[in-house]
Amino acid sequence: MSSPRITLYHRDGVHEQPSGGLLWVLLDQLSDLPGGGSVALVRDGDDDDFIQAWRLPDGYRLLAQEGQEAPAELAHPVAFDAAFEAMLAWNLGRDGWREACEWRSATLPPEPDTPPALIRIEYHPDSMRTDRLGRYADGQFLALLSGTRHNPPGAIGVALFLFDHTGTYTGSRIHNDVFGDAHGLREQLIADLPDVAYGDIAIRTFRVREGDVTWELVDQTAEHGVPRVSFYPMDIMFAPPWDGTYDT
Repeated sequence: MSSPRITLYHRDGVHEQPSGGLLWVLLDQLSDLPGGGSVALVRDGDDDDFIQAWRLPDGYRLLAQEGQEAPAELAHPVAFDAAFEAMLAWNLGRDGWREACEWRSATLPPEPDTPPALIRIEYHPDSMRTDRLGRYADGQFLALLSGTRHNPPGAIGVALFLFDHTGTYTGSRIHNDVFGDAHGLREQLIADLPDVAYGDIAIRTFRVREGDVTWELVDQTAEHGVPRVSFYPMDIMFAPPWDGTYDT
């Protein structure tokens, strides 16, 4: 009797009969940001016979099923070593692959009809709205320039928002009415942060009011009847597939 054919799927490619070393590397490289991808193993081309892993901020999430008649099983949160042990044992056809984690019944995840807890914002160095965001030693940051009807003529608002590594708002530095070099002030606020690296961020909804201006990332799904998160006063909107891009 021939061994089953195992196919590995990940965001950058497909591998037949993957080695344990390749599986270890790809699991380790998964990102905990939304849209960070997954690693899936499928047996004999059967989409109902698989094990799949995602990386979340609190650990790995595993979903597995052994045939169409079997219920899907879920394990979360799982440490890296346990996730690798379970997937390696499944890959090798060992009966004890469940022993590395605590599993519970699960249904296959439906298409999301509500926004994710973490809203991804894609870094675009050539954009006027998302050209100054990324990570620093204590978490993530978003630095913005914005003019609103509350600003006196000729004034620009400068804001630096700070978030921890899980995307939770931790503080801000807001200057609503800047008449001088607003771009220079923004660069100085960023320069004061340690170990800055520009790139995508993933943050939770928040709201802060400074003077007459409210800055907020707000879920407007109930208001519009479709999944939607908006950032004000920038007037930008995030929606499925939640890949970090936005509309104005």
